[in-house]
Amino acid sequence: MARRAHRITPGDIEYVPASTAEQIAHADALRRHGQDHPQRRAQYYAEAAEYYAAAGRIETAEELFRAALDDGGHVAGSLHGFYAEFLFAQNRPDEALALIETARKARPEDPDAFVIIGETLDEHGHHQQAARWLTTGLVRYYGDLAEITADNLEDDPDGRIMAADRLRARRNAELAPDHIDNLIATLIEDTDER
Repeated sequence: MARRAHRITPGDIEYVPASTAEQIAHADALRRHGQDHPQRRAQYYAEAAEYYAAAGRIETAEELFRAALDDGGHVAGSLHGFYAEFLFAQNRPDEALALIETARKARPEDPDAFVIIGETLDEHGHHQQAARWLTTGLVRYYGDLAEITADNLEDDPDGRIMAADRLRARRNAELAPDHIDNLIATLIEDTDER
């Protein structure tokens, strides 16, 4: 007997909404998942918040971002970064920067947190802060910056992404290239030539 294929529906990880109504349906389903699964509540709420924001449901999005923060559970990437991006998009940069400062004080270890927040800062014109944030990420990840080699960056996608984002932020801030910038620029050029 043939096996019946699973139909992808709102709330499924594979679901890709194509309209505002579908974004809202997906956000509603993710929110329900969060209510039903307390161990993953923060993750579901953060995802739902992003879809509500994309659909123009700003108040609901903010409510869920705050609920995810209050929950304190794990969110893949950086909840602080996702929420800060939302605040920047709402023209609330002071609140976004304060949220990023809260993330800094929490001393994150996850490279994704540094990448997401660094990219958010850089995209919103805070180039020097992005460069500092990503430098901190590299230090936490590798230890001493002077010891980082091209092999480290070539063999490690997390380090390579942080270094590449840092290079972009430093260039946007018109800072002179340093050892890490030169290493990652060479790797990027070599990759582009392949």
